[in-house]
Amino acid sequence: MIKKISLVLLFSAMAFSQNTIKAPSQPVKEVFFGKEIIDEYRNLENLNDSSVINWLKTEADLTKTTLASISGRKEFLNRLLKIDENLDFTYGSYNEIENIGVYYLKYSVKEKITKLFFKENYQSVDEVMLFDPSSFKQDTKKEYVISYFSISNDGSKIVIALTEGGREIAEIIIYDVINKKILPEIITNAWPAELGGIYWLKDNLSFIYVNIPNIDNKHPEFIKNTKSVIYKVGDSSNVYKDIFSKSNNPECEINSEDFPIISYLDKSNNLILGEVAGATQYNDTYYSVVNDVKEEKLIWKKLFSKEDKINRYIIDNDNFVYISEIKGESKICKTLLNSPNFSNPIIIVEGFKNEIINSIVKVKGGFYFTTLKNGISAKLYFYNSKVNDICLPFLSGKIIISKSYENSNELVVFCSGWTKNRKRFKYNFEENIFKEVDLNKEISFANTDDIIVEEIEIKTNDGLDLPLTIIHKKGLKKNSKNRVYMTGYGSYGTSIKPYFSPYSLLWVEDGGILVYTHVRGGGEKGDAWHQGGYKETKPNTWKDFISSAEYLIEKKYTSPKYIGITGESAGGILIGRAITERPDLFKAAVIDVGILNPLRFELTPNGQNNVKEFGTIKIEKEFNGLYEMDAYHHIKKGVNYPTTLVSTGMNDSRVIAWIPAKFAAKLKAYNSGKNPIFLSVDFNGGHGGNDSKDSIYSSLADEFAFFYWQLGDNKYKIKK
Repeated sequence: MIKKISLVLLFSAMAFSQNTIKAPSQPVKEVFFGKEIIDEYRNLENLNDSSVINWLKTEADLTKTTLASISGRKEFLNRLLKIDENLDFTYGSYNEIENIGVYYLKYSVKEKITKLFFKENYQSVDEVMLFDPSSFKQDTKKEYVISYFSISNDGSKIVIALTEGGREIAEIIIYDVINKKILPEIITNAWPAELGGIYWLKDNLSFIYVNIPNIDNKHPEFIKNTKSVIYKVGDSSNVYKDIFSKSNNPECEINSEDFPIISYLDKSNNLILGEVAGATQYNDTYYSVVNDVKEEKLIWKKLFSKEDKINRYIIDNDNFVYISEIKGESKICKTLLNSPNFSNPIIIVEGFKNEIINSIVKVKGGFYFTTLKNGISAKLYFYNSKVNDICLPFLSGKIIISKSYENSNELVVFCSGWTKNRKRFKYNFEENIFKEVDLNKEISFANTDDIIVEEIEIKTNDGLDLPLTIIHKKGLKKNSKNRVYMTGYGSYGTSIKPYFSPYSLLWVEDGGILVYTHVRGGGEKGDAWHQGGYKETKPNTWKDFISSAEYLIEKKYTSPKYIGITGESAGGILIGRAITERPDLFKAAVIDVGILNPLRFELTPNGQNNVKEFGTIKIEKEFNGLYEMDAYHHIKKGVNYPTTLVSTGMNDSRVIAWIPAKFAAKLKAYNSGKNPIFLSVDFNGGHGGNDSKDSIYSSLADEFAFFYWQLGDNKYKIKK
């Protein structure tokens, strides 16, 4: 109690004098291609230094106390919890095995934990709980969550990946369905949710996964020299066969930072495909044909190169059918598998005007494919010697397609939109009927009929058409006084696709505006849109974001003192450079586990792989590009910066904790105005992907309460 009172008093004394507690600083001077760089907080990179840890703990305590003292935060958290209470249960990943049943994840609101269940079919009221992660390593008192699962072809065994404490690296266990028990071996050093997944072999005893030799996220060899391996159930966990790696396959030109993953396994013709993957849209891809993958050494042959711009494909008998961008247009092409000709393929489906073909699934009678317009308007098609346009059950901004199971002619379709919750359907072209087959029950989260979604295009600073999504209640008054929650990403060719978030819609319910910017660097308009915000062209990413804010102000949706902006991970480049280039344009910013010091990112364990997306300090023009996107080095003394909340996780496997910490330290030291700067440090958390529900809700309550407070909502004030 004494400590809590002391922290509150401490906050009161320094809420608007953030320089009182300064980070320890030991500047380092370097010269790159004639340009002098001074790194004032290089010493913060030593996370073993007690002075650094003590500063981080002080900042974490201050931030936690501040956010908890915002009136209205608790009420907002209760509103979040109430949404789930209306559901009782929510259902996650599904995996259906023909003639056996459905395996799925189920989250109980009361227990706040996701468990693995089984039903014989979707209509059955009887279900069997197969695995509860709270039973795993109970003696350690650590909280584990299920991050991934995969069923053997005959349904006899289940691989379950478990992560702990916000970490993404997993431990794999195997559940024996027949004998209803967990097998004794625990496979460590894996990350199936991110790296390649799991591929079961014909024998239903062996599977392929990616092994990570070093899983210490602070070690320079972290996630380096990974390898695709085969593990046989019953063997010791450290016994496996390397089938695709730098050391095993020098013919494949794999670098230590690359991820050699298996991307396709066709059991009917013993064909296996492997990609040299990483932080890229397109990868060099190899293939091998084997009689027994467990016994033979695989001889890999190049199928296609990343320059062919292929990222989705299927095998159709002797044909390789794929999506590729040809002269700026995405098309579906085919070539013979045994003698491919990617320079002159047969074009099956010509490109669509303003639509990007983005997925393809083969069934017995042909194949389905989907398209996106501006990354936000989805369509579904079926090809059986001609293209058939399929009318979706409702207007969707995002659709995900897959087969029900291996030999099915039935398509599984997930449809969703900004104001439409995700629904799961089954569809057969011959019947032309969408059958809703979903375990989640229908529930009304918000009065979505009262919500307007504006999908518009505005002009960029250099004259291109920039997609912009604006969501608000009907009857909005354009009086320049509306609170705006604005976000974006703009990296890796990743599009911000429409998704239903009842939590974010609470902001709209309260009269605020949600704005999703589809900036360059993303994939909303295909590869050219990605290339337009990539390496040296990266400034277009935050310039597009700034143009979006200026449009909102010009059209009187809002004004700078009512704009709050947020981004995470690579989206930290976007938000960090937006507030350092135009600090006058925004009132508040939240940067969650953001890449804020790209000049040093390459030297972090996960940074080398990201050279493919952002560039290297070793090449002058790429160094210049990295400097431009480095928000840390663009902080200037004497500038009034927006109130900023920066977060980091000590277990982060992707953006090491000191990157956001350095940015926050410098921003606090250089900021001349009264807007406070906060650093939130989760000493048990990571990059956020595998957090518990409690942690996710707490973070959401912090972020929204922070924005309500900073953008002037009278219900959200600091308690005196």
